[in-house]
Amino acid sequence: MTAESGIELLATLAGLLSVWLARRAHVCLYPIGFVSTVLLVGLSLRQSLYAHAGINVWYSIMGLYGWWRWSSARSEGQIGRATIKAWRITIVLMAAAWFLFTYAPHWLGVPTLNVLDVLSSSIAVGAMYLMAARHTEHWLLWIVANSMFAYLFYSTGYPLIVAQYLIFILLAAWGWLTWVRKESEQRSL
Repeated sequence: MTAESGIELLATLAGLLSVWLARRAHVCLYPIGFVSTVLLVGLSLRQSLYAHAGINVWYSIMGLYGWWRWSSARSEGQIGRATIKAWRITIVLMAAAWFLFTYAPHWLGVPTLNVLDVLSSSIAVGAMYLMAARHTEHWLLWIVANSMFAYLFYSTGYPLIVAQYLIFILLAAWGWLTWVRKESEQRSL
């Protein structure tokens, strides 16, 4: 096993575990997810997927925010639907990510980014915000973004990362159903 394939394996396992923990609404998803995001930054840069590297930096930042928010007593266990305000913030974040990923390469002197990399990464920026804010709809955005990520990594030759994203799609569908059920249980209490 090469060092790069070892990193790919570790990133995959940590990523899968963090999404499984997210489905269970368990706060430990954040420190474990941090391991995956840091490793994916390196793998993404190696394949010139700069937007994907950027969103993994974003995941790390939002992971710290989510870890703090999920650990606070006021939000413990509470999940729910996104408000109009949360959707506005999400749309602004996704538009800002699209703008940054589209125009920053010109400013930084790097090649223009892959359009699918830009679109999927912009959607993931919004998904991570909604997840940190404990809004159920983040799962739907993850299904869309992870479908695009699976294709991107298929074209770059990282089969374990492709498998990870395919499993993420299934976990996101399961997470959506789990969180919708938890919302109903919370309302009936």
